Amino acid sequence: MAGSVFQVGEQRIRPGVYVRVTDVGQPPEAIVPQGTVAALFRAPWGPLGKDGTKENVVILENAEGISTAFGGNGEDYTLDVPAEAFLGGCRNVLSFRLGAGGSKATLKLKDTTQDSAKDVVQLDALYVGKRGNDFSVTVRDSLVDETKREVLIYEGVTLRQTIEFAKGDGGDGEPKSLAAAIATSNSPWVTAKVLSDGGNKLLATTATSAKFSGGDDPTVTGEDYSNGLQAIEALDWNVPCVDTDDAVIHAMVQTYIDRVRNEGKRVIGVVGEPTSETLATRLSHARAFNDPAIVYVANGFKGADGITREGYLAAARVAGMIAGSQVTDSLTHAVVRGATEVVGALTNAEIEAALSSGALVFTMSARKQVQIEQGINTFVTVTADMDAGWKKIRRVKTRDSLIDRITFTWDPLIGKINNSSDGRATLIALAQGTINKMVAEGALLGGIFAEDANNPPAGDSAWFVAYVDDLDSAEKTYITFGFRFSPGGGLIFGEV
Repeated sequence: MAGSVFQVGEQRIRPGVYVRVTDVGQPPEAIVPQGTVAALFRAPWGPLGKDGTKENVVILENAEGISTAFGGNGEDYTLDVPAEAFLGGCRNVLSFRLGAGGSKATLKLKDTTQDSAKDVVQLDALYVGKRGNDFSVTVRDSLVDETKREVLIYEGVTLRQTIEFAKGDGGDGEPKSLAAAIATSNSPWVTAKVLSDGGNKLLATTATSAKFSGGDDPTVTGEDYSNGLQAIEALDWNVPCVDTDDAVIHAMVQTYIDRVRNEGKRVIGVVGEPTSETLATRLSHARAFNDPAIVYVANGFKGADGITREGYLAAARVAGMIAGSQVTDSLTHAVVRGATEVVGALTNAEIEAALSSGALVFTMSARKQVQIEQGINTFVTVTADMDAGWKKIRRVKTRDSLIDRITFTWDPLIGKINNSSDGRATLIALAQGTINKMVAEGALLGGIFAEDANNPPAGDSAWFVAYVDDLDSAEKTYITFGFRFSPGGGLIFGEV
């Protein structure tokens, strides 16, 4: 048949027209996800990440979802971590609830047997934690369908869910009907299991008489932070933050960040310590990191709500600001939204010492707004391979973005093109196109991508080099003002 398909190198026996379809265009440039913070924190509700799997990570798209997914705030919880990240401007937060152990709040419903009512259905809070102790249920006849009954699930005085089930002892009976209805509803609040058929009819209750109890929160140890970092590793995010000022956990975060960056996940971590630590100690800790991928927040700020943010809370806000910024944005003199005063304000000499130590600090601007003094990380000692550009958050993001955009674009082509001059030219064209695009975006000043003349291709291997000039922001400007007492004397404006 005319138009049948042939394979490369194949020669057909019969005369005719044979076709083969191929792509002669260039693959699209890879999209590198931006704007995501990964947060590890303690909560009274939500899937428990004790086994360190990504299935226990909840993706929040806005701050309003925090309460529903993880419960209300309290002294034992740190739900303000994802909240601060959103205030910083990130698009979403990968949320991991820390801890292991704990217990679920439960309630046993009885039947209507007159001589001795039995426990026939056990309701369990969906997650471990004290939040479930605020749950209660009402079991009653449906108000709209005489063949149905319903269970109303309350949290405090708030009605969370209403679930209908078959009435009477027909079919499987009410205990089994209720359990099946709850399972079918995929309730985000409770699960149910049948303990006994009993009299096949549930005893009516009110929310005041059918309260849950026995819920307890999990405990949190250093291992849980390790589990959390493990759980988020397979997901796409840009900046992680943790709910602790503990220097040991901060060191764990740095070790993790350095490992995943070496494995191709170019991310930036943010940590912070409170002003209760001496400034000398804080600056010493910042210098010790000496890492382009770790930002250390050395002081804090107070918001219009009167709440002080320092330590891990200030770090979470900065994490949101970093994730939410573009590769062309600098955090130098970036105004902190909703902040009214600096906590742990520093003198000019202290600010200079902090910047020299790689510590990010908050200061007051000329307009009396709280700002980030300079968008820097903890990298303070340049090396033969890493110049001073790696000290700036903006330039790290720009360089990371360039690397990711080229490598992500190349990856689908590995094994698909020949290691020939034409094949390598295809790779070079794609990489140069990415550089040119970032120049047009204002992220780069210029750049050239070529084969590495010192390492000629061999077998299945090829070597390339990229020479790139990335841009910094104008952060230090110097003005000379010339004044004169009188217009006489022969000086003409415009002369210097």
